[in-house]
Amino acid sequence: MTAGTDQSATTLAPGVQVRRAWLVLGLASLLFAMLAGGVITAASWVYRHATEPEVASLMVVSGSGALVRSPSDTDWRLVTGDVTVREGDRVSTALGTVITLQLFDGSTVEVTEDTIVRIARMRSSRFLQRTKLVVLVPERGTIYVSMAPRGTYAFSEITTRVGDVRVTMTDEPDRSDGGSYLVEVRNSPPDANVMEQSVRAAVLHGTALLRTEQHAVRLEANQQMLIRANGTFGDVTTVERELIVNGDFSHGLSGWIEFEQESQRYTGNSAGTIVELAQDETTLGAAVVVELARTGTGDGIASVGIRQRIGKTLRVHTSLLLSFEARIMSQQPLGGGDELQEFPLIVQIEYIDVNDQEQTWSHGYYAIEDSQSSRHIPVGQGARINYDRWQRIVFDLRGLSPLPKQITSIVVYASGQSYQTRVANVSLTTSELAASEQ
Repeated sequence: MTAGTDQSATTLAPGVQVRRAWLVLGLASLLFAMLAGGVITAASWVYRHATEPEVASLMVVSGSGALVRSPSDTDWRLVTGDVTVREGDRVSTALGTVITLQLFDGSTVEVTEDTIVRIARMRSSRFLQRTKLVVLVPERGTIYVSMAPRGTYAFSEITTRVGDVRVTMTDEPDRSDGGSYLVEVRNSPPDANVMEQSVRAAVLHGTALLRTEQHAVRLEANQQMLIRANGTFGDVTTVERELIVNGDFSHGLSGWIEFEQESQRYTGNSAGTIVELAQDETTLGAAVVVELARTGTGDGIASVGIRQRIGKTLRVHTSLLLSFEARIMSQQPLGGGDELQEFPLIVQIEYIDVNDQEQTWSHGYYAIEDSQSSRHIPVGQGARINYDRWQRIVFDLRGLSPLPKQITSIVVYASGQSYQTRVANVSLTTSELAASEQ
């Protein structure tokens, strides 16, 4: 009797079983619908947003020091002809070497001398002509980006990334920032005590968004900005390129090479020549200056100075502006000497002209003229400046003939029997835009 009672208690009534069956079936159907909907939604998202990697062609414009390194490579590969560059590859150029990357959509990236850049992303939509995305990461040097129109794509974007700094150009139906821009990574000289990295961003045509985590600004055509090593934004200025590293000597003589030389035309002793740093109040304010001095006397002629290797190609051959500050405190001989070559300050620029010939331009400066000499110092060879007083000198080199194509080096030195000269804030700039484009 007890067993029969237990069995009847564990058996569900037929109505309850039917309701439970329908509930399980309903839940299973709902789960299936949700899974099917998720699959369809995921497939739709992939169809609309999935991208695939693209390629670019590397072409050498000048020089022979172009290198490529893929993520799987253990070393760099020397470029001896046109090669294909893929997502993740790094390209490098030596001094005197310039290359161009022709991207899959017609956009171009000019990689200038002494530059390393990684192609972090280079993609387009896999199924729909929806997006084109390119991300470039320069590690040093300068790149020039010329963005092709989006064409049949709905959205196109090129971003250059340096640490926290982003420079982005976009092209879409309701807004077009397409055009061309440049990004220059300025690293402190390798021998500097403190390693710093600043970024110069400039728009040549169109507009671009420049941003960090704290700031954002939109640059228009022919505008540039310097983002300092501490992340602060500088002033918006017109687009120009500084060719000299550490021209204000804020890193001492990093980037410069000292030299001394005794003239072969005289016998004497060059002992007593010095190159040293000092603090002084120039026309631009307190500054670190370089002093070139020789305390010896007699007929012996010696030169002492500093030299910097530049090795950069000019984009605009007709734009080249040299500026510096000078203070001449003593000089011997007076004027420019018997051969008009012994000046207490000489600035010399070595360059390759548009005909691929090596050329040298130089100009001497003196403070005391030789009243006893009948020799006149030609204007193109030397100029007199104030004695023992700082003077800012600006020299427009657009009149050089033939025009320079590549600046090789700059030399700042003094020559004579004795002299004491100070130099500060040496700058050599060139415009990034031709006069007709500004």
